[in-house]
Amino acid sequence: MTSLLTKSSRLFLVFTTIIMLCCFPLFFFVMEALYAEDLDELIEFRSEQFVKDDLPSLKISDIEYWNRFNEDMKIYPFENTYPLNKVVQKPFYSQAEKHEIDYRIYYNKINIEGEPYVFMSRIAMIETKDLLRTLGIQYLLFFVIIIIGLLTLQRILSRRLWKPFYNSLNEIENFKLEKGKVPDFEKTTTTEFVRLNNNLRKFMQDNITSYNQQKEFTENASHELQTPLAVFQSQLDLLLQDSSLNESQMNVIESLYDVSSRLTRLNKNLLLLSRIDNSQFKETITIDLSQLLEHQLTYFKELASNNRITLVVDIQNPLIITANKVLLESLINNLISNAIRHNYGGGLINIEVKDNTFQISNSGGKSSLNKDKVFRRFSRTSEERKGNGLGLSIVNQICKLHGWEVGYNYTDELHRFYVIFLHT
Repeated sequence: MTSLLTKSSRLFLVFTTIIMLCCFPLFFFVMEALYAEDLDELIEFRSEQFVKDDLPSLKISDIEYWNRFNEDMKIYPFENTYPLNKVVQKPFYSQAEKHEIDYRIYYNKINIEGEPYVFMSRIAMIETKDLLRTLGIQYLLFFVIIIIGLLTLQRILSRRLWKPFYNSLNEIENFKLEKGKVPDFEKTTTTEFVRLNNNLRKFMQDNITSYNQQKEFTENASHELQTPLAVFQSQLDLLLQDSSLNESQMNVIESLYDVSSRLTRLNKNLLLLSRIDNSQFKETITIDLSQLLEHQLTYFKELASNNRITLVVDIQNPLIITANKVLLESLINNLISNAIRHNYGGGLINIEVKDNTFQISNSGGKSSLNKDKVFRRFSRTSEERKGNGLGLSIVNQICKLHGWEVGYNYTDELHRFYVIFLHT
């Protein structure tokens, strides 16, 4: 359970958080605008200072040196394309940041030895990400201080305001009906608490009266019911000695047993469903891929022969892996079937097991398949070939399930599909 004070504080915290988060973008844009305004004033001031202090003594021959030693104040030949006497924002490459950043730039037309030039004054702006980070940290610190301060103030004020309520609550908790005394509630000037105490006082007094009446009635009724209860008890004793009672008990027990059996069967079924669901992809065994491959090839050798395809098998070592046998058989069947289906009469299929890799290479199309689509569902390399486009997708999913790596490449006019068993 949660106290009223905690709930009100929680709602206050949520509301304040939402307000603060909603105000952050506005705060950011206002700060960015004020920051840009300050920069504009600064670059205009720098331009005025240049015209006042440096321009009178500047010569045309000094322009090259000026531009060399002043990175953010340049002098350019006059062109009509410059936006004069107003601040603009443009990106420039920054040597310090090693990439382009935005600058606030002010162009001013000047004359040097009677020739027109343009004086450019610029200041780099703080990058948006840096400004966001800086404002975010400050905003977060401000937010934490505000929240802690407001929550502390709220708790202090709430405890004072709710003190009469907690006093009344303590009186209610200590109230004993059998004592027959209405507690004296603390006086308060809060209208709601005055109403609460008055109603509690009336409610307790009514309950004390009812309790006394019920107590009296109970005492009288108990006295009057002694004889009927004694008779009822004696009749129960007679029933316990009756043989029909055993049959009734058996019926009750049988009924309860049937209910219990149904509940037990239901529970067992639910448990069974849960176990099946949790272990449907975990039924793995240790398998020698080389032996399983040789067994699977019994059928495919005849199929390849019927299609006039040469099948070459090179199993260099046993390959012991942990896998779901049904899924592993499906993987082998899909890869070999794919190699036969997308081959031609007189073609070749090489099957190789080496180290922890299983590879199938087959002749077929004279160009490489699209590696991005080859394992995609319903992706077919040719409309002339039969198939649903799911074979290689199934292989891919089986490999993902077991944590294996599957891949494709095209070398020496052979399409090569390989599976690397990372967890053997």
